[in-house]
Amino acid sequence: MSMSTHKGTGVLLQGLDNMPVQVPGEILENQASLGPVPVLLWINLLACAQQGRPLRVEQISAYMGVEASDIERAMVVLANAGWVNDEGLVIRLTIPENVPQGRFETAVAVLDEEQASFEWLVGYYAARVGDPSPEEMRKLLYWMERRGVSHEVIAVAIEEMCAGAPRPSFAYLEGILRNWHSLGIRVYADLVERPNLARVLTQHPAKEELTPAEQRWKEVFPDEFTD
Repeated sequence: MSMSTHKGTGVLLQGLDNMPVQVPGEILENQASLGPVPVLLWINLLACAQQGRPLRVEQISAYMGVEASDIERAMVVLANAGWVNDEGLVIRLTIPENVPQGRFETAVAVLDEEQASFEWLVGYYAARVGDPSPEEMRKLLYWMERRGVSHEVIAVAIEEMCAGAPRPSFAYLEGILRNWHSLGIRVYADLVERPNLARVLTQHPAKEELTPAEQRWKEVFPDEFTD
């Protein structure tokens, strides 16, 4: 393909139809000062925000073909220059005040593996018991982060509570978790090795039919469930 042009002219480009990403010109005008990796990272963050999907760092690293450490350094560059505002679970994209601009602001949720697991667990609790209160959400996160119990183990504990408690409560759930934690249960494999600790993983009625709790668990974790 030839890109030769007359002196002083450029090459006309035609866009693609139905593409969702709208990139403000300000970021393109600052490529030289920011560098190519930070600019491309910012555009990828923008694409996630405009498409309404969360960003996972390992995915963006693969998309861009750079190491995760390069993504972290690029994020620092963007933050120091005022192009992003890190608010924890949300990164807000902005255009710095010292850059001539129109009105622009958007945000993208950034999920690492632990955050994604926590969001899954909150959804699982809501489906089986009911929407957790802010305090219950904090306690779920506490069991994952501070006590080192995996979201799969907590999900089994939720099933154990639903199967064994006339009136399921968070206090009942924490009782199960405390007992399992004292016995060294941290990940799902620990429960598989000691099946007597979780009735929902061992009970089999007549004709080898699955209990409702077992059937739901099999649907959630088909690769790990064993009849």
